[in-house]
Amino acid sequence: MQTASMNRKRSQSGGQTLVEFTMALPLLLLVLFGVLNQGWLIYRTATLQFAVREGCRYAITNQVLPLQDSGGNGYGVIESVKYIVQQRAMGFLGGKPTDPGYSYIHVNYYNPASSLTSPDTSSTQNQGGNLVEVAVESLPGKNLVPFMPVFFPINLAARSSDRIEGTPIGGLPAAGNPGP
Repeated sequence: MQTASMNRKRSQSGGQTLVEFTMALPLLLLVLFGVLNQGWLIYRTATLQFAVREGCRYAITNQVLPLQDSGGNGYGVIESVKYIVQQRAMGFLGGKPTDPGYSYIHVNYYNPASSLTSPDTSSTQNQGGNLVEVAVESLPGKNLVPFMPVFFPINLAARSSDRIEGTPIGGLPAAGNPGP
């Protein structure tokens, strides 16, 4: 008789375990996907930081890429730096200047002799001794898991700056159009 009642308790216990697991599963999945999503956002931010750092390293050399825009005009320094950032961002900023992510890339030059708060827009903005800042600002962060709730908007940003060491022997290349 005891074995029959013990078997009955075991079968009832199995049902109770299944109900408890079913109640805890949504919370466990929410935590798991939350951790995965947070890791994805950290990965995107680190990738963007790498891209702007590489763009800044390219900007201080005052080199110009041998590329042309859609109008057939050669790239200036700013367009070249933006292209480098876009190519190093692993597709998060698109792959060409017509992609929406391109508009989030900003390149600013500052002349320490005049102002460090407003960008230098003169024709000698990329001369030696000036500062260059390369940034990706307000890029909308997308969730890795599409059904995760977004309680507040996430905007990713990364920036890097450095001092331009010297003016090239051949003179300053055209800075180019800063773009939109």
